[in-house]
Amino acid sequence: MIEIINVYSNLPMPGTDFIGKHGQSFFIKAGNDQILIDTGADGPTLLHNMKILNIDPNEITHLILTHGHDDHTGGLPGFLDARTTTEPLHVIAHPLVREDKKLKILFITKPMGFPPLSTEQEDKLNFTFSKEPFSINAYVKTTGEITDRTERDGTEPLAKHIVNGKYEIDPMRDDISVIIDTAQGQIVITGCAHAGILNILKTVKKLSSKPILAIIGGTHMVRYSEDDVVKTGNRFVEEFDDPILYINHCTDKLPSKLLKQTKTIDILKEKFGSDKIKTCYVGTKITYE
Repeated sequence: MIEIINVYSNLPMPGTDFIGKHGQSFFIKAGNDQILIDTGADGPTLLHNMKILNIDPNEITHLILTHGHDDHTGGLPGFLDARTTTEPLHVIAHPLVREDKKLKILFITKPMGFPPLSTEQEDKLNFTFSKEPFSINAYVKTTGEITDRTERDGTEPLAKHIVNGKYEIDPMRDDISVIIDTAQGQIVITGCAHAGILNILKTVKKLSSKPILAIIGGTHMVRYSEDDVVKTGNRFVEEFDDPILYINHCTDKLPSKLLKQTKTIDILKEKFGSDKIKTCYVGTKITYE
């Protein structure tokens, strides 16, 4: 049995004590491993939701970081402080995950990258940096860097990195996703899909011909036009095995309400139905054989 739980995202499950904030984190139990994908934006919220779900920070065996933005890594310091085990946490990420990243709006610049860690927190980590797919066990692996980006990507125009001393739009080469191999097919878990959701799915198909059963996580279609959203949904159906979509976070939300945001999930639900498009709240549990 493989269990996937959303432990940090924008919307909490209604009628519960979960807290929702802009960010993302998933928990996976597969075989003997308990895996955390990202840590959300802050430790207290992550740990609050984990406590309700009876997920012990000390029992997490691996942490996969989908990319370096702070809404996916900001909870790491608090999470590490909560770990009292002497066993170092194995972290799998792209080599650029700790690159300096900034949010730049006109003359305002603020950090939006990997959080600073104390020496004590650093000592609790054992990093594996890989551009290539990395297998944690027989069920869970990363996509590695998405190098084929012939389809539209999900880069954020306000997200910058420094090239030759100047701020440029960050192509997010550190963006990776997670593939879970089940008896029925493949599950794809994304962080924000900055590499482009269709580019990611093409990479998944190159790695395995098994059908894609579900896409879970952020797709960064928040800046797509309504027409682009429908066209992308049609391609999910026609080219990528018509998966169930448990999509959330940057699929239709950005951290500022002042920014134009396409209601992607609503558009997809109207087009393809709620049987195919599931709301992925904090607290959502999904299981596979």
